[in-house]
Amino acid sequence: MSSVKGRTMVITGGAGNVGLAIIRMALERGMNVAFLSGWHSKAQAAIEKLDPKYRDQLCGYAQDPQFMPEKNLEDAPALYTRETTQRDVMGWIAERFGGIDVMLNGSGDHKWASFDTIDPPFWRNAMQQLETAFFSTQYAMPYLEKSPAPRVINLTTADGRGGGYRLHPAYAACRGGMVSLTHELARELGPRGVTVNCVLTGHIEEDVPDMDRLSDEMRSRMVEMTPLGRLGVPGDVAGVVNFLMTDEASFINGAVIDVNGGMITCG
Repeated sequence: MSSVKGRTMVITGGAGNVGLAIIRMALERGMNVAFLSGWHSKAQAAIEKLDPKYRDQLCGYAQDPQFMPEKNLEDAPALYTRETTQRDVMGWIAERFGGIDVMLNGSGDHKWASFDTIDPPFWRNAMQQLETAFFSTQYAMPYLEKSPAPRVINLTTADGRGGGYRLHPAYAACRGGMVSLTHELARELGPRGVTVNCVLTGHIEEDVPDMDRLSDEMRSRMVEMTPLGRLGVPGDVAGVVNFLMTDEASFINGAVIDVNGGMITCG
């Protein structure tokens, strides 16, 4: 497999176990990684979870400094001002590492609500991942276009293909939007040399919030529904994402790759 040493990945939502598995694999292969998180100290906390020997290959910033300006000013007053923008942050990353090669859009809220309880504020919050993915990609584009192997990778869940094992219309709509956005951006950015692909994960046992912990009965049922006879682990996702960053993946564009052991539907 070709080398990705020296290339730079920007990742949103990388503080969970799947994100950390992706990052550890990238760091081991010599890549630089920039965390973007809700606020500055949260990004720094994610960096602390990684081996200190990689510290020179890492940086972390607030994804949108305008989201929590007072918090960011408190965390890093020498870095942020009330006028600091997302575009500024992308520029800092490119300056630090000499460019941006991969935009990995992985952030997303995860709060369950039924059809009858969803209100407009909840719906808008559920759509956050979709908005984040679009604008992060837009702001990274000036640097991606200069890369020898530019990649956009959208990471979301299998709910985007046919709903989830729990009914949640807002969550499923956002994830379905990520799939459609992938197809659309693949057509628009492909002529500019940038590939855009999507990875849909099944149930990853080591990367779920407490509210999604499976009962023994549900776990047994999901294992029975999975042809490979097990549920996913973070390394399953990391391997696919890291392959998409290589030169060997240069002709894969607009693909939606399921990482779910063959459990294509949840019905």
